Order: sequence, then structure tokens, then C-alpha cells
Amino acid sequence: MRAAVFHQCGDASQIKIEEVPEPQIGAGQALIRVHASAFNHLELWALHGPVDESYHFPMWTGSDMSGVIERLAPDVTGWSVGEAVVVNPSLSCGRCERCLEGEVSQCDDYDILGSGGNGGNAEFVAANVDKLMRMPEGFDFVKAAAAPLAYQTAWRAVTKRAKLQKGEDVLILGASGGVAVAAIQISKMLGARVFAVTSSEEKMDKAQSLGADFVVNRKTSDPFDEVHRLTRGRGVDLVIENVGAATWSGAQKILRKGGRIVTYGRTTGREAITNLSLLFWNEQTHIGSTMGSLTDFREVMELVFDGTLDPVIDSVFPLEQAADAYARYERGEQFGKIVLQMR
Repeated sequence: MRAAVFHQCGDASQIKIEEVPEPQIGAGQALIRVHASAFNHLELWALHGPVDESYHFPMWTGSDMSGVIERLAPDVTGWSVGEAVVVNPSLSCGRCERCLEGEVSQCDDYDILGSGGNGGNAEFVAANVDKLMRMPEGFDFVKAAAAPLAYQTAWRAVTKRAKLQKGEDVLILGASGGVAVAAIQISKMLGARVFAVTSSEEKMDKAQSLGADFVVNRKTSDPFDEVHRLTRGRGVDLVIENVGAATWSGAQKILRKGGRIVTYGRTTGREAITNLSLLFWNEQTHIGSTMGSLTDFREVMELVFDGTLDPVIDSVFPLEQAADAYARYERGEQFGKIVLQMR
């Protein structure tokens, strides 16, 4: 099969289309013929390195994918070859207490399909059938691939961990990435007032088209000063954080008393300084959130499939142009999801 591989860490120029062995399926698995695979920050983190013991070259990533069942392990029942499916990229042991409760992201062995290689940026991928979900007849494979990781991450962070309520003010940072774009849609669906921060006039227009009430360009003004002004000094009830070290201090300061931060990422760095005085004196709550439970995945995918939530596609590239797709992601030009289309 063909895959978008790299043989060493570096930039998008390292991406090549090569023939690699087709994955072998084990018990409880299906071989999926990939139709579409959407990018996440995992693509760049893996490509840029640094290399550690988890790397096995040639390597190809890809965690968000949709396709058709090509083959099933002999022990699998309830599924058929030819069914169109979307893949939940959560990997877990399936035996521990948290897994048995469906809270797979809290499994001690938790991982994400494709993060360590053998992912969906290829013509075939092996997946556990208990992580598959049938697609409605005729549903677009590209839109389906754009949803699993991004939308379940946003769904869990906003609705389950931060428990956003109708009428609250929410500030969404990095509001051009896949998860943040999903968070705009989900926050508006819940009846919140949304403040979004992005990096260009074009992206501001797109965020507003999704329902953001106020959009700030971080390249032309300090976004926290702007939100302070727009809220007349009150601040916001919730900050949805994914940027990390560069914005953590500002996120703390923009919270009203009793406010909360939920974080699911650290694009600019994993180590940040927390102001403990603001934390305890203002009774702030800082919340971590990773991916979602099995229930979270099904809930949000049902909203995608019925059209309540509409995944935002930035651009679609054929597999042969994977290096161009990576380069666009590296330049930060995207709003929504970059997708590779295999067929």
C-alpha cells in the first residue's frame, strides 16, 4: 500500500509517498480501506521530533480517518465487509476499571492511533472494531474524517469537563485549529457568548461565520486586553486553552472570580507559570481534558451525522500531495481541518 512517510524528523520536505507493508489485523480488528484522513497537531509533533525510542522508520501518522471495511478478523461478529465507518482513534487496554466504565482516556495505557506510526495517512489502517462507528448512507468521507479526534476533544472539554452553561462568556484561544473551531460550534450550540482569538482578517471572518460573537486578531492587538475591554472589565467565565506556555498567564488573568480554564493542548510549550494567588484568591478552577470517553465519541458523532455540528474543512489534498498538505499546516495557514483524500 502507499503511505505518506518520513525517514527522519524535519520539515514537510521529508514527506514522501512510498510503498509500505499493508497492516496485519489481529483479534477484534478490521482492516479499513482509508478514504480520507485529517491532520492534527500530532502530525507536526511527530514529524518535527525529537526522535525517541518510540520512532520506527519509515513512519507515517494519521489519527482521524474514515473509510470502508476491507477485511475482518475471524473472531469479529456484527460487522460486514464494505460498511462505511469512522474510526475513534482512542487506544486503551479494554480491561481496567476506567476502560470498563467507558472512560478510555483515563486508562493508564491510553494512546492515540497513529501517534506512534502506522496511522491513517495511508491506503489501509488496522483498527479495533469496538472503536468503529457506522456512517449514515451517503455521508461525506472527508467530513467524517474531520470529526473524530477534534470534535470528541472539544465535546468533552466544553460539555463534560468545563460544563459550559447557557449565558456564560467563553474565550477560545487558537481559534483556527480543528478542536478550537469545534469548540466555537459547540459553545454556540449551548447558548454561550463566544470570544475567539485568531491570527488574520480572513480567519476572523470565518470564526464569525461559525457564530463567534467577538473575534480578536492577536497580531494587531493584545487579545486579553481586548476581551477585558469587550467584557467591560468583568472577564470571562471560561477559557478554552490549547496554546500553552505563551497564553497561560493571560488566560488566568482574564478569568472572572470563580472562573475556570480547561486545557487540552500545549502548542507553544508544556511548562507554564501558574499564579497561585489568582488561583486561590479568585477561586479559579484549572481543568485538564484529553480526547473523550466512548460515550463522548458517540454523542458528538451523532451530532455531526445529523448536521447539528458541521466539521470545517480547510483544504483537501490527494495523497500524492501530502508534502504540500504538511507544508500548509507548518505555515499555520489553515482554518479547520486539512484532509488527505485517498480515493
